[in-house]
Amino acid sequence: MKSHSQLRSSVLLACGQAAGRALRSSALWGAAGCLLLTAGCNLPSPQADTVRYFTLSNPVAPTGDGATVRTVQLAGHLRGRTMAVRIAPHEVIYNEDVRWAEPLDDAITQLLRARVGPTGAGHTITVQLSRCELVRAENNSVQLAATYTVTSAAGAVKHDAFTASLRTWDGQDYGTLVGLIRDAVNELGDALAAAVGGK
Repeated sequence: MKSHSQLRSSVLLACGQAAGRALRSSALWGAAGCLLLTAGCNLPSPQADTVRYFTLSNPVAPTGDGATVRTVQLAGHLRGRTMAVRIAPHEVIYNEDVRWAEPLDDAITQLLRARVGPTGAGHTITVQLSRCELVRAENNSVQLAATYTVTSAAGAVKHDAFTASLRTWDGQDYGTLVGLIRDAVNELGDALAAAVGGK
């Protein structure tokens, strides 16, 4: 039979071993926590934003009492900020890296108003745009097509259609593509000015 001092030594030894195991376990959990925190700090570096934003319109000076050009009505596929690209006669995709920095209907309307200028006082022009896009399936052509209505001050109504002359993008710089689209819109503006007796 163990003496009182032997029993006390055995109990102390068992307690010490238990405490040692607990400390080792705590140290392991602590080390694991540090590893997790360190891993959390190694986040991937931010990627460069590849999206480019373009404006179509230019600052416009007041043009006086010319024809009233109402806000252009766009075909449904042209109403978003992402540039539409036609890849087949009835298929359109959107280039997520090329976006309009302004609503396209406002920008085109502004360009048309500047082009019509002070001509055609008393006339009202409404424009419906069905095409205003790059067409990859046709050698990267830039197409703009519209119908328009001119109403005179006396109430006479004239309907007509317009298709811009052929323009081809070289497939390199999107700034150049936007410039070609702007040229096509300006060509439409010249046709509208002529329709109200201007250019």
